[in-house]
Amino acid sequence: MSALLQLFGATYGTRPLLDVFADEGFAAAFLDFERALLEVQEAFGLVPGGEAAKLAAIHVSQLDLPAAGRLAVTTGNPVAGLVEQLHDAAPYAHYGVTAHDAWDTAHVLQLREATGLILRDVRTVAGRLAELADTHADSPMVGRTQGQAGAPTTLGFKLAIWLDELLRVAARLERASAEACLISIAGAVGTGSSFAVMGGDPERVERAVAERLCLQPVRTAWHTARDPLVALAGALAQLCTLAGKAGHEIYNLQRTGIEEVADGAAAGSSSVPQKINPWRAQRMHGLAVVGRGLAASVDAAAGLPEGEREIGSAYAEWHGLAHLCLTTGRLAADLADLCVHLEIRTETIRANLDAQPSVLSESLNIVLCQAVGKQRGHQLMKAAMARHHQGLPFREAVTEAFTTAGAEPPDDSLFTAGVSGWAPRRARETAATARAWLRHGEPAGKNAR
Repeated sequence: MSALLQLFGATYGTRPLLDVFADEGFAAAFLDFERALLEVQEAFGLVPGGEAAKLAAIHVSQLDLPAAGRLAVTTGNPVAGLVEQLHDAAPYAHYGVTAHDAWDTAHVLQLREATGLILRDVRTVAGRLAELADTHADSPMVGRTQGQAGAPTTLGFKLAIWLDELLRVAARLERASAEACLISIAGAVGTGSSFAVMGGDPERVERAVAERLCLQPVRTAWHTARDPLVALAGALAQLCTLAGKAGHEIYNLQRTGIEEVADGAAAGSSSVPQKINPWRAQRMHGLAVVGRGLAASVDAAAGLPEGEREIGSAYAEWHGLAHLCLTTGRLAADLADLCVHLEIRTETIRANLDAQPSVLSESLNIVLCQAVGKQRGHQLMKAAMARHHQGLPFREAVTEAFTTAGAEPPDDSLFTAGVSGWAPRRARETAATARAWLRHGEPAGKNAR
C-alpha cells in the first residue's frame, strides 16, 4: 500500500474493505475461482487426476503480486501474470476460460464480501435509529421547511423518515448484490464451447462451479451485459446519498443557535478552544458526492463494450465499483458511529419549540377556517402572524383573530405542542419494521411505500 493510502486510506474506506480490494484480496478471490473451476473439471474427467490438488497447494502468499502487477501494465491484463505463475505448479489451471472470466468472477467475489461488510453497518444504523424513533416518537420539535420553522413534528418521526429510507435502500442493496453474484466461465465469445470440446457438458460445468462459489449461473453471457453491476452501483449510490443527507442534517441541527443534537465522539478544534467540530457529519456530506460520481462512472462504463467481448470498459468499471464500495463502506461506518454516539438535547429541542410559537399557526389556522370558512380564516390568521412578527405576543395575536371572526377561542392545548398527527404512530411502526428485519431477516422496506 502506498504511503498516501497508509495516511489517508481510512478516510476513503474502512480497514476491512481496504483489505478486500487490496492486491492480496483480488488474488485470493482469483485463486478461489481457479480452484473451483479445476476441481469441477477434474471431477468431471476433463483434466488428468491430481491437477486440482496441485492448485489447492498454492497460497496467495506464494504469488509474486508485484511481478503480476508489472506484467498487467505491459499486457493490459491484471490476470495474465497470476495465471502464468499458477502454470508453473498447476499446468491445467485456467483451462478453457478467458482472463475476462477470471477477472469478472474474482471481482464479483470481492463485491459480495464488500456488500456484506457494508450491510453489517447498515444493520447497526437501523437498530440505533429504531431505538431512537421509539424513544422520541412523541417528543415534539420544530419542523423546518425551506430553512425556516414550519410546523411541529416529533423527533421520533424525523428519525423514522431516515430509517424508512434506510430500509428501502438496504432492500435494494441486498437484491442488487444477490443479482450481481454471477459466475463467468463463458470463454472467448460467451458460448462455453471450450468445455464441449473437452468432452464435457458446458452447462453442467457452469452450474457446478457456480455452486461451489455460491454464485448464480447465467442464461446467456454477461461479458458485454453489465446491467447487474450498474444496479449494484446504483444501490450503493443511494446509500451514499442517504448517509450524506443524514450527516448534513445533523450538521445543521448542531449549529450554534439550534444545538438540538451533537456528535458525542466529535473532536475539538485545533485552534478555537470552545468548538467541537462535527467532522464526521462533514466528511459524510463530502464523501456522498464522491460516491455518486463513482456510480456514474460505472453506469458510463456499461455503455463501452462492443462485439462479444472487450475489457476496455472493465478498467473503468472495476475502478468505479471498488472505490464506490470503499466510499460507501466509510459512509456506512460513519453513519453507524454517528447514530451510536448521537446526543439528543431534549431540553434545547423543547426550548426551540417554545421560542417559535408561530409553528403552531397551521393547526390554529385550520380551526379558524373550519369556523369561518377557508378564505376568510386564512386571511385573518396571516394578518395575526404579521402582527405577531411586529411584536404582538403570539397567543394575543391569535386570540384577536378569533375574536374578530366571532369564533370560539381555540383550545389551550393548541398553544403548547400542537397536533402531532400520525407522526408518533408511524415512528413506532417504522421502528417495529426495522426490528423485524434485524431479528428475522424479513425484507427490508417491507410495508414501506
